[in-house]
Amino acid sequence: MIRKTVAHRLAAATALATAGVMAASGSAVAAPATVPFLCRVPENGVWSEYGSNRVFDVTAPATVAAHTKFTVTYAQGSFTLNPAYQKEVKDIAVRINQPAGARLVSLKLTGGSNLGTSTRSVLSVNNQLTLRAGGPFYGGTTFELPVIEAVYTAPAGGTLVTSAAGTGFNDTGLSMKRLDTTINAFTQVQCYPDPATPVQLSSTAVQ
Repeated sequence: MIRKTVAHRLAAATALATAGVMAASGSAVAAPATVPFLCRVPENGVWSEYGSNRVFDVTAPATVAAHTKFTVTYAQGSFTLNPAYQKEVKDIAVRINQPAGARLVSLKLTGGSNLGTSTRSVLSVNNQLTLRAGGPFYGGTTFELPVIEAVYTAPAGGTLVTSAAGTGFNDTGLSMKRLDTTINAFTQVQCYPDPATPVQLSSTAVQ
């Protein structure tokens, strides 16, 4: 059974500013983009659905020369945990679609704030980046996940687009585990971008 509710139980996202990174050609362009997510979490034995917005701030060149290297940085807005629903959260995963056709050269993580002893990692699989933070994170705190810095080689031509990944509750773009105090156990929070409102995070023309 699924019960639909409308509530922003994940953090209300705020923009995270990052410095622009110059590419092989063209100037770096950064513009925060708000992505609406559809989410669900089990409550009292039934799925409760709600909407939540996340801000992404992706810096990429407006143009790049064919077969040259360029840098894209993937930053996100902060998380602020509502202690009424999120007394403790762990195992956060965020997935992002990389620019199709570009060849990934290197990946690294920089920055982040108030992450404590949380593990953090980024992995590229099937042209998607998965950023993970193990936590734990506690209600009432605000934290920022690390920024992903990716270097690519441009293809011969085309437009290189990035976007938030995920197509459904079985193919999430944002997930985490939260402590359900009514059963004293962690349950899965599942989210994916609302297909009714597609959002590009960046766009780079290959010249």
